[in-house]
Amino acid sequence: MRQPISPYPVPETEYFERILRHDPNSLTQLIAATSASLPPVRDLAAQGRSLYAPWALLDATWVSLARGRDGRPSAAGTDLRQILDLFLALDDPVRLEPEGMERWEGYLQRVIHHQGPWQEDVYAQLSRSIALLAQTPYPDDSEDPLEVILPGWDHDRLGCSLADYLGIVHLVWSCATSHPNPSHRGRFAVDWYPAADYDQFDGLRSPAQIKVVLNRHFSTTKNKLRASFPANHDPLLRRYRHNPLRSTPLVRGVTGGYLVPVPAAVLGKATPLGLYYTGGDNQSPWGQSFTTDVGRLFERYVGRQLDLLPDAEVQPETLVKISKKSSKKTVDFFVVFPDLVLLIEVKSTRPSEQLRLGGPDFTTLLPRTPIGKGFEQINRSADFLHSGEHPELADIPNDRRMIGMVVTAEPFHQINTPEHRVDLPETKIPVMVTSIAELEHAVTITGTSLAKLLCEAVDAGAPDLRQLFPRYEFLEHNAVLEQGWSAIPFARPRRPRAQDVAAEPGSDPERQSPVA
Repeated sequence: MRQPISPYPVPETEYFERILRHDPNSLTQLIAATSASLPPVRDLAAQGRSLYAPWALLDATWVSLARGRDGRPSAAGTDLRQILDLFLALDDPVRLEPEGMERWEGYLQRVIHHQGPWQEDVYAQLSRSIALLAQTPYPDDSEDPLEVILPGWDHDRLGCSLADYLGIVHLVWSCATSHPNPSHRGRFAVDWYPAADYDQFDGLRSPAQIKVVLNRHFSTTKNKLRASFPANHDPLLRRYRHNPLRSTPLVRGVTGGYLVPVPAAVLGKATPLGLYYTGGDNQSPWGQSFTTDVGRLFERYVGRQLDLLPDAEVQPETLVKISKKSSKKTVDFFVVFPDLVLLIEVKSTRPSEQLRLGGPDFTTLLPRTPIGKGFEQINRSADFLHSGEHPELADIPNDRRMIGMVVTAEPFHQINTPEHRVDLPETKIPVMVTSIAELEHAVTITGTSLAKLLCEAVDAGAPDLRQLFPRYEFLEHNAVLEQGWSAIPFARPRRPRAQDVAAEPGSDPERQSPVA
């Protein structure tokens, strides 16, 4: 890695001072133009542009808009590079913590959880949103009925259908990164896209309708950013906490439409996590019910993924009688392979901010997460099977190797390492924690059984399944995700129109930009 201009550690005050030398309009427009031309995060280093990470660009934008003053000198490319060099060298709590491996584990927690979401596969994230919330069946006669994710919830909460909401995200991102006029990149205006082509949406029909949704859910102003900037913050941790431009990635009140400082942040609005925060973030009765409903749907969504396995039989949760007056539920799924039984417990959870910040003794927080309860449920179900005393489980063999898996909605990085497992309950069978993104890829394995990959992962003590993926072959697409993608306006194949021009030979109509 190239040495930063200022040696580590750089105090936050120096970083702020370097940003505030410049007119915020000039600096943020430079950031937007730069961001629009960047490759995906995974390709930045190969192109020698690793300094221009989206999380760094978004932080500089936030500081400039919230603290900057108009009328100061304009910013040039060398100024932005110096600012990002300073960001890279910002001070961190790791320098002040006691010697030992635990402080470095905390540092990795901060860095990985800060940067990891920007590196998730966009196709899978957007597809999962609609596959989970709009295409996963839920029985009307369930003992635990849905409370708020009912027909019309998306129109009430989002101002349009979920599919159209994702279509807006795709349209804004495509315009900000690929507009034929280079001067429009890093920006978005509703009148830049032909009104006649709005028929690609399911219900939205005019630029004015799009603007209503953008102003409600996607955009902010300099005044709002100034008002919300933390007055008394920890200078060592501020950059790791929530940046409001993640929730509102468009800036209005600028000439020429909306400013899109970091187009990649727009995509985050359409992910399951982005929709979770839009749905209420557990801060209201509606939001709490939304969270509960997402959890119920998520369990069934995992079942849809498991049904893609060609060589396994999937058995659902079973109520096991313990005594005349007592019964206990098993794990959510038993996946029976010819040589393995996989016990799966589903937890629609993500790491808390306290855990993501990796403070002292952060691993002691893990037992209080749903993951700790998941380990206990796997232990109980394994005991049920090993005992051979429960006729409710007679169809599930107990003479094969058993592995447990807790499937989470978001990644818990490094959780399968010994250092992180020390405070979680001990398990009676090997248990791994796997994110839904890993599972979606794993179930498309071809040429061999997923059971082989799982056994290899456990035997090797792999920290996650992804480490083993390069050793195996997988289908090009996950059928459940592909169904979700095909429902998103501007992502799905375009509806035929007389004035449409046929795509060039070799192009992929399902991946075309609406402004190409």
